[in-house]
Order: sequence, then structure tokens, then C-alpha cells
Amino acid sequence: MQVLIKILPMNIKWNWGTKLTIAIILFMSFIFGLVYMTTKNSIILVEKDYYPKGIAYQDKIDKIKNAREFHRNMVLKEKDQQIILSIPGAIPDSGAVVFYRPDQEKAKDYVYPLPSGAAIDLSFPKSKFKRGIYVLKITWWEENKGYFIEEKIFLN
Repeated sequence: MQVLIKILPMNIKWNWGTKLTIAIILFMSFIFGLVYMTTKNSIILVEKDYYPKGIAYQDKIDKIKNAREFHRNMVLKEKDQQIILSIPGAIPDSGAVVFYRPDQEKAKDYVYPLPSGAAIDLSFPKSKFKRGIYVLKITWWEENKGYFIEEKIFLN
């Protein structure tokens, strides 16, 4: 026991070299800890093919500009057990209404086609939807001109 005490010095000299070495060791331990934690995080992309969609985004911007007046007049309300969507003045040739759930990767999106040649006045059964946040995406074409409306909604 006495031999062990003589080998290990009891009072370490805390000069600048010792302090610098301890600081470097602590910093490297911190960096290795961060690297380990980041490798354990899973990366979930909302869109798998985000690059081609990013290039085609100008078309979407044009559709949003075309739909500004319709977006101001859009009516979306919950009544009884129905979700009612009405866009006065819009008579699409083709299109779709999508209820997109962004918080779950494998969540099922609800896609409803728009009736051709009729006004957008739709009702959806509330029982099909889970409680939470949805992104309502409405895309339609009228006389070869595209329109797009996107609105975040919360369904109870």
C-alpha cells in the first residue's frame, strides 16, 4: 500500500500545460459525444423526391398567384359531422383536393377528385379523419390555367 502511495503524486502541478491538456480532452470528449448522438438520430424527409419538386416550384408559385382571389373567397368550416369546402366562382375542368398529414411519415393522405364542370362545393365525412393538423392542398385547372391553394387546418 505504501508503494502505491509513493508512485502516484498527491498534488498535481496545475500549470498551463496541464490545464490545456485537460481542456483539450474535455473538448474532444464533448465533440465525440455530439457525433455519437447525431448518428443515433433518424432523418425523416417529408418528401423523398424533394430535388425535382424544388426545380418545378416555379409552376407552383404561378398557380398560387392565379388562385389568390379564390383563396380569399374560400370557405372551409366544420358543420355537424361534415367538413364543408366551398370556393365561389371556381369551375374546374379537372383537379383534386388533398388532405395531407405532415406529422406522420406513413400517414394516409386523403385525395378527393374535383367534379369537372361544376362549382367547388364539397363536403367530406369527418369520421374519416383523425384529430390533428392537416395541410389542405387544392389543385385544379380551368381553361388550361392552373390554380393551387394550400391551407393548414386543425381537425378535432
